[in-house]
Amino acid sequence: MFPTTETAADALSIRSLSKTFAGLTVLNDVSLTIAPGEVHALLGQNGSGKSTLIKCLAGVHRPDPGSSIQVNGRQLPQTFPPSESSRFGLAFVHQDLGLIGDMTVAENLAIGTGFERSGPLINWRSQKARAIEILDSFGLLISPNAFVRDLPVTARTLLAIARAFQPRREANATPLSVLILDEPTAALPDNDAELLFEAIARVTAAGVGVGYVTHRLEEVFRIANRASILRDGVLTGTFLVSEMTRRSLFTAIVGERAATELNTTDTNEKVQRKIGDAPQPVVLRAVELTGVRVRDASLTVKLGEILGIAGLAGSGRSELARLLFGSQKLTSGSRSINDIAIAPASPKAAMRAGIALVPEDRRRDGCILDMSIAENITLAKIRTTSIGFLNLSAEKTQVKQAISALDIRPRDPSRQLGTLSGGNQQKVVLAKWLARNPKLLILDEPVQGVDVGAKADIFALLREAAASGAAILVIDSDFDNLANLCDRVAILRNGQIVSELEGQRLTTENMSQATFGVDDETDLVSVDQFEEKP
Repeated sequence: MFPTTETAADALSIRSLSKTFAGLTVLNDVSLTIAPGEVHALLGQNGSGKSTLIKCLAGVHRPDPGSSIQVNGRQLPQTFPPSESSRFGLAFVHQDLGLIGDMTVAENLAIGTGFERSGPLINWRSQKARAIEILDSFGLLISPNAFVRDLPVTARTLLAIARAFQPRREANATPLSVLILDEPTAALPDNDAELLFEAIARVTAAGVGVGYVTHRLEEVFRIANRASILRDGVLTGTFLVSEMTRRSLFTAIVGERAATELNTTDTNEKVQRKIGDAPQPVVLRAVELTGVRVRDASLTVKLGEILGIAGLAGSGRSELARLLFGSQKLTSGSRSINDIAIAPASPKAAMRAGIALVPEDRRRDGCILDMSIAENITLAKIRTTSIGFLNLSAEKTQVKQAISALDIRPRDPSRQLGTLSGGNQQKVVLAKWLARNPKLLILDEPVQGVDVGAKADIFALLREAAASGAAILVIDSDFDNLANLCDRVAILRNGQIVSELEGQRLTTENMSQATFGVDDETDLVSVDQFEEKP
């Protein structure tokens, strides 16, 4: 049983932690502890203060006077450079991992702890032997000579954890007491999450306390002992996970009133949408699309319909989105919107035809972080006057309406997009495309790294867009999301669409079986365009 109050044996003790920026209180009197060997989940919606708390622990931000942070009973100074956090027994694995792709595994492991040396020279034999020892301790069967850029994302994540866990080489180095993991499964395929959990178990077995930041409630129940919840910079409570239900945890995160109002897929209740009994016209018709991974993929999306694409990592999910949008060249096949062919295969042609794409990596491909909220919202539809000048008045109205309709926070159009939480960044990307009133809206992992409240908001927006007549195609590695959101789900396996699910068959279990190829029921294929070619 893990304590609900502070003890002398705490790996991490935070007392009365506050942080204010220019008069705005982002953290307000937060107190929590992490016990040795505990996995302690830190939960909250985007903008709740989680990132600020982590940055205070890492030395990036200076806490307000009166704040106290102790590691294994040792008081941390009010200010220290982030490079010194390991000296106090703290280690962090952020979402970007901090690995250098053009360096080898052995070289990346040496970053922060130093290289093995023989006099002034690096002893590469010893360095590689040390790397192998560390990799073996985490069950990582990768070569120390491999370049990190060539590793799959799961291996990179585990490598970052192994690097954080390894002991420092200094004679007076402090052993690792606390490991903070920030959304470690955000970019992982679902079937690889267990490998991460096994690595965390190795860390906690050594007595290290783990702070685990996630938006995925199923992970909390899978590995966490306790959960602390931040809302608007205030700690609303610390709970034993074994005493919580999924609904009670969700309610604690978003608040009682919000939990009642939000129509969220994070409950176990499937949301049913009514498209209407009358047959709907086909908006998108894709015939035998072929790219690199995708082969002979055919599908349709009807007016007002939400079609999901389910597939394992490497099945060609994101490539399918790029082929439809024209950002990747087709080898063969055709696309049409409302039975009008799209040619040539380019994003410009796709946009003219009424197609919009919210890409998987919003930070790299979906927005410009250094630009303002207003500038990003208007990127896809720049309003001009009759003589070609920017129509600033029309843009201002467009941005104001989008911020209100999508509940983008903060409501400051001039705020730099990169300062917003992930959920609000995603809302801005959505607003950019919704401004064009697309006929077909394609979304690749639309709620990846997004908190449960923002996730519910985004799904509600997609339902509204479908109800307004848009055809929507959603790619999501979380099958629960697809089961709750979509009218139909097409199964993509080894680059081919092999079947579809709808109605009572549209379940997480059936999607899992179909994507792994263990479904033997021939009647899963219910329309001609999903039949495999002989």
